[in-house]
Amino acid sequence: MDEHKLVEVDIYEASSKLSQVGAGITIWHRSIEILKELGLYETLCSYQARPDDEPSTSMQPNLKSGKAFSFHRGEVQEAFLKHLPSDYRCHLSKRLVSYTEYDSYVELEFQDGSTSSCDILIGADGIKSVVRKFLLLNRFPSNISSIDPVWSGSNVYRGLVPREVLAQKFPQHPTLTKPMIYCGKSKHIVTYPISQGRLVNIVACYSQPEHEGTPLEGPAVSDVSIEEVISKYEDWEDEVTSLLKFIEKPSKWAIETVRPLKYYASSRVALLGDAAHAMAPHLGSGAGQAIEESLIDAYILATIISETAASKLPITGISEIYNTVRQPVGNFVQDASRKEGLLYQFNAPGFEDIQEGDSSVPLSRLLEMAEAASKGWEWVWSTSPEPDRLKAKELVRSKQGL
Repeated sequence: MDEHKLVEVDIYEASSKLSQVGAGITIWHRSIEILKELGLYETLCSYQARPDDEPSTSMQPNLKSGKAFSFHRGEVQEAFLKHLPSDYRCHLSKRLVSYTEYDSYVELEFQDGSTSSCDILIGADGIKSVVRKFLLLNRFPSNISSIDPVWSGSNVYRGLVPREVLAQKFPQHPTLTKPMIYCGKSKHIVTYPISQGRLVNIVACYSQPEHEGTPLEGPAVSDVSIEEVISKYEDWEDEVTSLLKFIEKPSKWAIETVRPLKYYASSRVALLGDAAHAMAPHLGSGAGQAIEESLIDAYILATIISETAASKLPITGISEIYNTVRQPVGNFVQDASRKEGLLYQFNAPGFEDIQEGDSSVPLSRLLEMAEAASKGWEWVWSTSPEPDRLKAKELVRSKQGL
């Protein structure tokens, strides 16, 4: 986008290299719109796992049906790296430890003792964000309970299954060709094909709702045995347990979240993605939700910054517009995702009495849960980030008196 060339960008990455890691993710049409504008769409087409009845040359989202596209997370990261503008400067092994905001600039301090400065600091530094810590301490002390992440009470087992392995044993398994969600008491499993159908991604979630909001004890990520995974679902139907048996190198991830923030930005500092609204992944089929919401945050923030630069307005007004446009939406998604997870696991209001192994639950109640869960997805299927981008532009222009 040519208008964004008005802004110089420096990226500070804590890792020593940029690598493609992770498992499967799903991206919905809301983000596909942005990926098209950024020029990443065609690159991602080559990774797409397409149903047999779709053309092999392109992806055409059906917005009314909420069309989704599944990828390996490394493929999405690779696409971004391929399209990183050549004039963006990327600095590796730069772990931020603090920053100091002055009237005309922000000074950054890194773990290696070096410093740098910038006009605007955008903290896209994840759930344990250093930028969020100092923003809340310095600007919003009433919100300091949101500095540290908390445990949602849920863990997920993540892993991949090669298509040929599953197809050899269960050639008609539904997840070979389409996404599936299996629901049970305080547990649910999401599966879908990725990497042009060569792999099946599995996200198996189990929860202890009484521990929601408590500090996490133990590691956030750990390798586990297949036996541990299967033990959580041993009484489930063969369609599920047979799938779990073939997971390669399963890992367990604690789902941590951030308590809702009142503001995402102040003066010359703004938060993006998990740093602003780390949430449960129940409306994004795993890690894809974090990427989607980060992408939309960045899209809106880039619009505000470029419009402000072009208008030669004070950049300190950026934070006010970003808070106005993005904070309500980010917090809504955070809350909606939590509620969706409660539905999947029969812990939502009206379903708490249903217990594991309860064979007397009427079909009508199960259909009621399914209908409520489907309704929870409506905003994903029917909304676009474009109105928010236009609103951001209008707010910048209103400051010009236009």
